[in-house]
Amino acid sequence: MTCPDERQPDAAPLSVTVRAAAGQLRIIPVWQALGQHAAQAKRIRVHCSRKHDIDEMTVTFESVSPAELAEIARRLNAQPWVVAASLQFAGTSSPNVRSKTGRGA
Repeated sequence: MTCPDERQPDAAPLSVTVRAAAGQLRIIPVWQALGQHAAQAKRIRVHCSRKHDIDEMTVTFESVSPAELAEIARRLNAQPWVVAASLQFAGTSSPNVRSKTGRGA
């Protein structure tokens, strides 16, 4: 039996990144979209780029399945304020989750 907090050595961290126009990133709806998995977040990064006029939030997980995180990214992409939501596997963007603009996330 394993504890929920016990880290598996071969499990690569997965991240969901949400991008919105500057000043439009909505933190609470992102947390709500994470649902039951919000408590499993291991790292959160919020970045504001004035140069690119974009705000970005990345939430990293170690114990949530890629399928569940891909579904979260799809739900976030449906929000009108989201420019792009994507899933990253160990530092790369998932090709299965597209941004609304057609550009890579």
